[in-house]
Amino acid sequence: MDAKEVLEIILDIAKSIKYSPTLNERYLHHYFSHIIQMKYRSLNLEGNMQDIHLHPEWPTFKKTAAISCGRYKNKEGHYRLDDGGTAGFIDFAIGEYSAPEIGIEFSLKYGWSSEEIVYDFVKLLDKKNPFKIAISFNMIFRKNGLVRGKYLTDFEEHMNEALGEARGRLSERWDKSKEAYLIIAEVDNNDRRRFWSYDRESGHIQEKNANNLI
Repeated sequence: MDAKEVLEIILDIAKSIKYSPTLNERYLHHYFSHIIQMKYRSLNLEGNMQDIHLHPEWPTFKKTAAISCGRYKNKEGHYRLDDGGTAGFIDFAIGEYSAPEIGIEFSLKYGWSSEEIVYDFVKLLDKKNPFKIAISFNMIFRKNGLVRGKYLTDFEEHMNEALGEARGRLSERWDKSKEAYLIIAEVDNNDRRRFWSYDRESGHIQEKNANNLI
């Protein structure tokens, strides 16, 4: 299973998931892991444990597994680098357990959640973490239609402020070599959709159509 296959699954989810006030991030986790396991049989607990390549809640620091990557601390509601802090947990990591190549974070909210997304960016793009490919997929449900006018302008600013904040917290540990896919998808109660993703050339998150999202 490579990054292209993983991104195609995420793109399918972004284009097909329906607005529902009963859904939360856990449903997104279960849906994604179910598809991965059905297609690639990447979580076979009856076979050789070394053959498992899908790792939910992968820790960036774990003494018993000799993992010593990024460590973080919540300081006044903001997660920051701290070599004396605790592990960050990645929703899904793909590859060898000790040093997975792909890190994936999900969120599903009914509005913008800045700190959660900043922290996800920090964990994924930290040089101390082994991922060569970083994927952040954020789904936003809009109860009263997609935002427009000033609210849309504010939303665009919030996305790029989150990216800038993550860069600032990481400083020299911002890993420019990683292949980063920072994807945001909105869907409203009338099944209208809008997509955004990180653009490497501009260094910003920009509105995209589904065909050039990844």
